[in-house]
Amino acid sequence: MQSAQGMPQTDPLAQLKDIHVPDNVAVWPLDWGWWCLIALCLAGTISFIIYLVKKRKFNKPRRDALKLLASISSSDDNWPMKINNVLKRTAVTYFKQQEVAGLYGNSWHEFLLKTLPDRRKNNMSDSLSTLHSQQYAPKCDNKHFDECSKAANAWVKHFKVTTPAKSKGMQASQKPSSFDQQKGQEATHA
Repeated sequence: MQSAQGMPQTDPLAQLKDIHVPDNVAVWPLDWGWWCLIALCLAGTISFIIYLVKKRKFNKPRRDALKLLASISSSDDNWPMKINNVLKRTAVTYFKQQEVAGLYGNSWHEFLLKTLPDRRKNNMSDSLSTLHSQQYAPKCDNKHFDECSKAANAWVKHFKVTTPAKSKGMQASQKPSSFDQQKGQEATHA
């Protein structure tokens, strides 16, 4: 076919060239955005692991106290004094020794209640009062053992503390556990 001007007309599709496919995108080296994402993920993971390790160390005296409370039974001589001893040692570990060591009687009872969250104070007030009264009774009444033991366990699990007490530049979580020391003393006296 000829066009109106007299020139041979060619097929326009024949003039098209094949599509140029770009090179495959390489995975390596990574773009800077991916490096930033990897760095953030690593930093977050490391921070989370450090947090868990510190929390575990911080709560070790609590776990030791719960084990000691579980080892006290109603058949033990003077079980209220033993329960109170565990509570006092736990408190000395987490709070300033000067603040806790001299407390006894009503002031000790008030300290135990003061360190509990508000929602637990009402539930545990009577049980801790029972422990307080049993401690100074001439003969322990074993029917109150379960109530007192549960109150002591609940206090150890739920008392409020923001940071461990500092003693001679060491945090409580770095000090040797007073619970381990007592176990050694009890073994030598047995």
